[in-house]
Amino acid sequence: MKIKSDRAQRIREQIMKTAQDCIDEAGQERPEVKWLREKFAYMQEKYALKSRTQTDRFLYERMYGREADTPAAYLKIRYWRTGRYTPVNREQCRRLGEALELSATDRRYLLQGYYDRRDVAYDSPADWDSPECRDQRALLSQLAGEYMDRKTEAELSALKIRPEERHAYFRHVYFTDAFRYVKVPKERIMKSLGKHITSTRYDSELRRQMHLQGEIPRKTMLRHLLILNAPELAREKIDAQLAFLGYLPLCEEHTMAGGERLDRLLIRLLEGYAWVYDPGKPQESGAWLQETCRELDAFFAGRGEPRMRFMHFKALEL
Repeated sequence: MKIKSDRAQRIREQIMKTAQDCIDEAGQERPEVKWLREKFAYMQEKYALKSRTQTDRFLYERMYGREADTPAAYLKIRYWRTGRYTPVNREQCRRLGEALELSATDRRYLLQGYYDRRDVAYDSPADWDSPECRDQRALLSQLAGEYMDRKTEAELSALKIRPEERHAYFRHVYFTDAFRYVKVPKERIMKSLGKHITSTRYDSELRRQMHLQGEIPRKTMLRHLLILNAPELAREKIDAQLAFLGYLPLCEEHTMAGGERLDRLLIRLLEGYAWVYDPGKPQESGAWLQETCRELDAFFAGRGEPRMRFMHFKALEL
């Protein structure tokens, strides 16, 4: 049975209005770009550089230890400063942070805020065995275990999973749940589920993400945290987990690298869910959340905003 109340419907309408506002404001300058431009201006003043173009050249040569081969090579620094593009990888971000003489706090924000990534990427076996990675991986393992423990016998039976074997079927249960948060035709769901069950590709991808191996986009981790914590969702919990995992906590003004204002939407969603959530009826509360996410997913799909489809991922279209 779904939660039915005027208040719940009004909350959903407010969330949908925020979704439209996020689209309308997507073309505005990113606050993170404004922050970066201030760092450029500081360097220009500190070293008495005559223009922003000269500052761009100065920073490029600091980053690479040489002059550019062609004048056009300096343009990428200008594009970062103006927000047209962002660095293509962490190494460029690292070099830019050093060239700008950023503090440790500012270098972290360059990665987490401006670049919209984790503060660290674990790329090698040595990284994966570090104490920080082990601790963060333990959190995800704990969340996955609790997520599977919350599944009722009826839910497991519908998936032909014996309760005592539930923890061996995390991928299958997670993937099945993920469909409930997106707007996908029923016939595609059945087709994708059939392919997914035998897909070693998605199994390895989910395993890599849960083990924090390599680059894992913040939006991907947000999806994991929303699904794994539901129905007991709260902004404070999500923020604490994001911070522990090395990501920027939800921030009203934060934008994705393309300027999308996903954080504002998720904050409104979690605030609305806090009013709807009934600890005595967790299944109904979770159903309201899934239905709201489906409406948001259909809304963004219909308006050609794929990066705002925060619960959607390619494997759902296998």
